[in-house]
Amino acid sequence: MEYIKVTKENLGKEHNIPFKAIRIESKYEAQNSPTPITTYALFYNGEYLTNEQMNDTKFLKFVSKRR
Repeated sequence: MEYIKVTKENLGKEHNIPFKAIRIESKYEAQNSPTPITTYALFYNGEYLTNEQMNDTKFLKFVSKRR
């Protein structure tokens, strides 16, 4: 979680991409989350996009297609 939070939040700031990491800490939060996969999920403008973990380059490419 910390890796994602630090790298993607910093990357977002550098490229003017809003990014917010949310840590799910309980069984209740996991069961009531908006995604079927609670280990990692990427949303953009409230829409679930993927559960694929991405390196910085792939993340930027992925987001640039949706802006």
